[in-house]
Amino acid sequence: MTFTDKRKRSRLPSVEPDLLEQGIVQLTMEIQILTDWLKSLSSDDTEQRISYKDMLQSRKEMLRSLELQKAELDTAKRSRSPTSAAD
Repeated sequence: MTFTDKRKRSRLPSVEPDLLEQGIVQLTMEIQILTDWLKSLSSDDTEQRISYKDMLQSRKEMLRSLELQKAELDTAKRSRSPTSAAD
């Protein structure tokens, strides 16, 4: 793909809205579970704590990414809707 081709392609996420929403819900649940697990660990569980914190950070980053994609998709939909053209 040439540089020009990359510039011409759509900037909209190619993820279906329902799948995007399911991913957001799933990651939110996983974040809550990991947070609860971290709270329940004793101070002696250093290795587990590090592992869970890494997992939690990773899920939070993925969630932010999906939320950004959803916002971009929502903005694009609004800008293309007939009601926004009449405003």
